[in-house]
Amino acid sequence: MLLTTITTDDNQNFVNKLFDTDEMLTYIRQLTQLINELNYSKLQDEQWSYYYNLGVNEGIWNGRVSKSMALINTMCYSYGRSKILIEQRHKNFMKKLQQLQINIDEHIKQISLSTADMNNLMNIINDFLHTDQYELRMELERRRAMLKFDARDHQLVHTFYNLKPRQTEIHSAKIIWKAVQDEQALKYEIALFKTWLSSSKSSSSLTLCTFQDLPLTKINDIFTHLVFDKQLSSATNHQTNSIDQFIEDIIMKTISTAETIAENYVEKVNNEKQKLSNNQEKFKKPPTVDSVITAIENRQLNMIQRAQYNIEQILKTIFQENIITKT
Repeated sequence: MLLTTITTDDNQNFVNKLFDTDEMLTYIRQLTQLINELNYSKLQDEQWSYYYNLGVNEGIWNGRVSKSMALINTMCYSYGRSKILIEQRHKNFMKKLQQLQINIDEHIKQISLSTADMNNLMNIINDFLHTDQYELRMELERRRAMLKFDARDHQLVHTFYNLKPRQTEIHSAKIIWKAVQDEQALKYEIALFKTWLSSSKSSSSLTLCTFQDLPLTKINDIFTHLVFDKQLSSATNHQTNSIDQFIEDIIMKTISTAETIAENYVEKVNNEKQKLSNNQEKFKKPPTVDSVITAIENRQLNMIQRAQYNIEQILKTIFQENIITKT
């Protein structure tokens, strides 16, 4: 696999010469494994360091709500890690990284290569591993951003309840936030389904994930229901369309149905906000209706931004081969 990633003739010839003996082949394989473990551990350590710095600088450990409160307000309860745990993990990784570097240095001493050849070999291995760990780096980057969104989410809910809203306003907030979550979850499935369809049509390769591999619970339910209804309709009307046309019709109908459901969630949110606005004259004492609506909308915006970012990153990861080919 290392050979297939080399792009220059000079490097190709260099590695071919090194692979002349089984001894050297084994040596390079072991060295690659050691460097891979070192790089992987570095990425993990960087992640924990990021969590720690974020906690110290932006106070992500503040404003957390209870598990029960998270559940009734459509929130992600678990985000990040405690300060003590992060400090422990960082210390453990520092020790591990030091030992891995020692192991690599000792392994390098076992073979007789010039400094120039060893540097060339190390560059080739590191380039290969950097490409191989692309998906991992993307996932870690996604988790960093999601951590900030989730921490912000808890702070916004905390801010809302600090206003001392009325029970009717709390009830409306829960309805709005649940509808926003359901809308974004369905939009995620729609985007995933559309991208999969586009990738399947444009690629002759069979290595792309199949429909069953994708987490499309709602889309699958809609699709199955429409297939059943279509079969009954076809049998009743004695229609004899081709299988391909049958599937194409079902797919288009599935997407349009899902998009309609998503629009219904938006309408539900707007209706609930209108109910709140109608109480402007009714409630004169603090908190003002405007301040309550603003607090609700601030959290709504964070939920939408979180979901949209997550969709973008997941699509990049799942369909990276297709995306890279097109760019």
